[in-house]
Amino acid sequence: MSAPRPLASLRVGSAIQVTRRITLIQLLVTLAIAAISLVLSTVQAAGSALIGGGISTLVSFYFASKVFSVRLGAPAAEIAQAFFVGETVKLLLTVVLLSAVFLWLPVAPLPLLLAYIATLLAYWLALPFTFPASTASVRTL
Repeated sequence: MSAPRPLASLRVGSAIQVTRRITLIQLLVTLAIAAISLVLSTVQAAGSALIGGGISTLVSFYFASKVFSVRLGAPAAEIAQAFFVGETVKLLLTVVLLSAVFLWLPVAPLPLLLAYIATLLAYWLALPFTFPASTASVRTL
């Protein structure tokens, strides 16, 4: 029989699993939209959807990695700073990447933006369902 793992390692493991699950969900949404774009439109539309979904997935992964890099038990100010820096860099990366794509690549804007928005929504919709039941306890009045 193996020794029980400390609670801290379970939480860190859970954070890594949540990040992986959400990233996988975003990638699946991106691939689905690209496939639909390919069937309904052109290869350019499918490629554009891959780019848009890829940007959203990449910046969301960065944000989650930044936030979950804070050690357990860290002061609230350190956690808040990780959120602030993570969200700021995420927004800047999004602007830079989308600008670069629109300036330098021949993309179809609608599939690109639809895939970007869909993967962003997938992130927010999947987030509450990806935490283990043991960490999702909420008291109600």
